[in-house]
Amino acid sequence: MLAWSGLSYRYPGAAQELRYADFALAPGQHLLLRGASGSGKSTLLALLAGLLRVQQGRLTVAGTELAGLGARALDAWRGATLGVVPQRLHLSDALSVAENLALPAWAAGQRAEAERAAQLLDALGLSALVARRPHELSVGQAQRVALARALMRRPRLLLADEPSANLDDAHAAQMLDLVLAHGEREAFTLVIASHDGRVAERLAATGRVMELCL
Repeated sequence: MLAWSGLSYRYPGAAQELRYADFALAPGQHLLLRGASGSGKSTLLALLAGLLRVQQGRLTVAGTELAGLGARALDAWRGATLGVVPQRLHLSDALSVAENLALPAWAAGQRAEAERAAQLLDALGLSALVARRPHELSVGQAQRVALARALMRRPRLLLADEPSANLDDAHAAQMLDLVLAHGEREAFTLVIASHDGRVAERLAATGRVMELCL
């Protein structure tokens, strides 16, 4: 599902480059990224999503070598393959919760799946908030909306950057249960960057997680 070798990235003006040891993740496994702030977790997620371009080395995601894709092909691949829950949630404040969930389909020129949106929001305890806009939500509610949006198009790979950071124990457990249940049902791979011991414990219980410390 994922493989890289000789992979490194240097930000403009940075004194040091981030280097990643060669790695491969088989289909059916999940990946937990651990490490101190600045170790390169978010950068690796951005490389896996094609949001940062590979500078050195090879990176293959879901059978596709990303360096070989042009900008338009990369956008199409990302829309068809990935769900992303970033630290900065990028919800549109001009749109309601329901409309934010429809955005991935609209961006792809497709019809939004209202029934799927309703099911995801119900599973995350958000059904009563469909008409609200992001500024009317708590931080934790907005984070769960971002997760629902990432799952809307049935991704093959879900990338999540500290998805439980603003959630209490009950909502963190609810979020992880939903993600893992969908992963089983829809056969996607989960890659989470997290400092949260609750996430590590829940993923370990699946028996299908690899942990990579950066």
